[in-house]
Amino acid sequence: MLEIQEILVIVMAMVLSSTVLSTLGFGLGLTASPVLLLVIAPQSVVVITNAVSIMVVSLILYQTRRHLSMRNLVPITIAGLAGVPIGVYILTNIDTGLMRITMALLILLIAVIVASNLAPFIWLPRIAGPPIAFLVAGLIASSGIGGPLMALYLLRKDREVDHLRCSLAVFFLVVMGSSLVGYTASGLLTPERILMILVALGPAILGFRASSLFLKRMDHSVFRKTILAFIVVSSLLILVQEFLSI
Repeated sequence: MLEIQEILVIVMAMVLSSTVLSTLGFGLGLTASPVLLLVIAPQSVVVITNAVSIMVVSLILYQTRRHLSMRNLVPITIAGLAGVPIGVYILTNIDTGLMRITMALLILLIAVIVASNLAPFIWLPRIAGPPIAFLVAGLIASSGIGGPLMALYLLRKDREVDHLRCSLAVFFLVVMGSSLVGYTASGLLTPERILMILVALGPAILGFRASSLFLKRMDHSVFRKTILAFIVVSSLLILVQEFLSI
């Protein structure tokens, strides 16, 4: 049975993170993980964020379906599928304390990359796509984090927001869907985690709806800075908590 504090944290994290995901096309794990890690075990955080993301990216894909073009997505999608089993294996076998520290550091690193605004200046050749997709899929399957790296690669071509959101949705849907299959086969999808996923679905839908209702009126630079600050502070809290427990 879930405790009330776990339910409240899941609700808060999912409303916020699904708003970010539905707006940017990525960021649910990056936004939700620092908060969820404060009260939930790392394995559970990864399974929950990826399972809930499947629903949200499906909604994004439906919303942006007229921008769908699979020609350039096939190579990176296949490479992503190849990276999923490695990520599932890492998630199944890594030490919990080490994973919390690793996830917090990874979150901080990606937050710095996003905050640096380097995307327009990073040129990545087409041939880099499959290796990047393989790495990102492994990161997503093992940590629930890695979407911004794929966004940086796709920005080389998909400058238009809805094209980028659609392309990311296709890639994430395949990678996260296959990750969920791997979690089930590895015994990671326990009854307690299924309950957490069910609790998270409603808030995630609320966040998706919220993005379309109020984000058009919000200054995106303020929103972006607020989310990044929230991510950094939460991640630092996780690191402090872990190092104090050593």
